[in-house]
Amino acid sequence: MENDQPVEVNITPKGLIYLPETAKGLKFVSESEVETLFYTPDDSPIENLNYKFLLPALDKIKGQDYDYVLGFDPDLSRTVIGYPNAEGRFLVFNAHQQAAIFTHTFLAGNSFPSMDEEKTKLVIKGVVLSQQIDKIVTKNNGAYKESHAGYEDLKERILTMEEGFEAYLAFDERNHVILDLEKDKNIELQISLLEELLKDLKGKEKSLYDFHVDLQIRYKLYGEKTFNITSEGENKKIFDRFRNKPPSDAMHEELVSVSDYKKQLFFNKLTGRKSEPELRQLDMVQLDYSSGLKISAELTEGGTKLFLHLSDYTDCYNKDSFASARKGINDRLLKIVVSLGKMVIDVN
Repeated sequence: MENDQPVEVNITPKGLIYLPETAKGLKFVSESEVETLFYTPDDSPIENLNYKFLLPALDKIKGQDYDYVLGFDPDLSRTVIGYPNAEGRFLVFNAHQQAAIFTHTFLAGNSFPSMDEEKTKLVIKGVVLSQQIDKIVTKNNGAYKESHAGYEDLKERILTMEEGFEAYLAFDERNHVILDLEKDKNIELQISLLEELLKDLKGKEKSLYDFHVDLQIRYKLYGEKTFNITSEGENKKIFDRFRNKPPSDAMHEELVSVSDYKKQLFFNKLTGRKSEPELRQLDMVQLDYSSGLKISAELTEGGTKLFLHLSDYTDCYNKDSFASARKGINDRLLKIVVSLGKMVIDVN
């Protein structure tokens, strides 16, 4: 006689938390049941939380069946998520991709919030991040505000938020993620959010990668790239070109709005409306186009560095078309930066 009893599926996520040794004394870390690996920070600052940063943790679990790796920088203010892709190879999400995952899970969990209910959750996003975050927030009954990048700027927006919100989530393109200003609690909440998401996914026989692809299909596939376009002695001249003569016609793009944080001016070209941005003065100009393309030029470190942030989207209709759609949007962003190089960046 065949056994027709349902087979129990283990939905407990298997993860590894990658932390600096200075975190050993934190209450939650010492009490957590999730496996941890500690590292010794060196004297040089960690500029990017990427695959290279997470490599020691990924080496430790190589060949083993883990669902995720969650890494934190020495200050415990920045986060990076490692995940197995469709072939089982571990990769890391970039700041935008993990922001989308955190946002949807924070607002919706494994359900769809009623749009008739009062908005009780606030999402604070860095202005450089794409509009995919905005779409996720508005379609899941959340409220959102923008912020300049950096822990202190995000913290300032949290401290000045209106009353009535029960919870907040703040993040930027530099991997800062804040669910609580107390760092011990912040780590706990991030792990809890990820674990609850993975329990739900494993019950559906899905992975973190599957969830990432599902988000791109549901909210359009966004691509983002940052380029260091520093040119010694020419940074200010290039930056001012983006501010004073924003590229448009030569790119066959319709410019919709300009946010000049240096001049503290927002200008909607379609309506002619001018206003002052909510955020503080900063050497950054942001250009939004009718196609969905967003270009941000940012002058940093006293004018010694100049960065160009690009974001745009395309349609992705199903999982089978994900790889080609992703390649398409990345190729488009590369073509745009080449065009900008000829029109704006090349000072000669």
